[in-house]
Amino acid sequence: MRVPLHIVEARRERLRTLIRQDGFIPVSDICRALKISEATARRDLAAIEESGHITRTYGGALADYNTAFASLGERAKRARSAKALIARAAFERVPTSGTLFLDAGTTILALARLLARRRAQQLTVVTNSLPVASVLGGAPGITLHLLGGIFLHRQSTLFGDLAVTALKAWDFDAAFLGGEAMNTDGIFNSHEEVVRLQRAASARARESFFCLDASKLSKSTPHRVAPWPEVTRLITDATPTELSQSGITLKPKQLLAA
Repeated sequence: MRVPLHIVEARRERLRTLIRQDGFIPVSDICRALKISEATARRDLAAIEESGHITRTYGGALADYNTAFASLGERAKRARSAKALIARAAFERVPTSGTLFLDAGTTILALARLLARRRAQQLTVVTNSLPVASVLGGAPGITLHLLGGIFLHRQSTLFGDLAVTALKAWDFDAAFLGGEAMNTDGIFNSHEEVVRLQRAASARARESFFCLDASKLSKSTPHRVAPWPEVTRLITDATPTELSQSGITLKPKQLLAA
């Protein structure tokens, strides 16, 4: 029996709401929440995808993060001088030998460009960023490993279960990570799956360096990467006074000035 159109549309609007709330939702969870079959769930996802509101993935769907979030090129134009300073400060913390994780993001990409020009090094670098991989591929003294996973084309990054599982095979001397916001509660990013990968990388690292410029101060996004007690190092151009005025209090060893 054909389901009336108004019921189908109401169900699909509820599905849009679920995806917006969760960011990523597996098909199995959709079926349970809406009490529908897998075939119906996939038809609804296909219809919503045509409207441009989601990006379908293997086993589920992503919210409009992939289209609403600024592209890598758009973000690269913001706070360029500050990002260059932070990248230089991060570069000075990179050992000449060892294993690193490099996150996606424009500041970490600037760090990768510095590493690509350094000669006396013997590094293994793991990344989920295609731009970082493009910069470091063939760079002297660097063995490069790229994580697999779900691909976000506007961000040129890979994440998801495959990427998180792959990280379990690694132990890092240092992880260099980005973020979209920092406030009194810690460091934040917009997407739950991006945060999950960052947490997994940080957990495998002896030391984690979060690289955020002052424009991220006092901002908030839905998902916290880490509260301040769990942040080993913050590299930023924000001054101690600016951090304090934003309600952020760090121990001296946590803060590295750009």
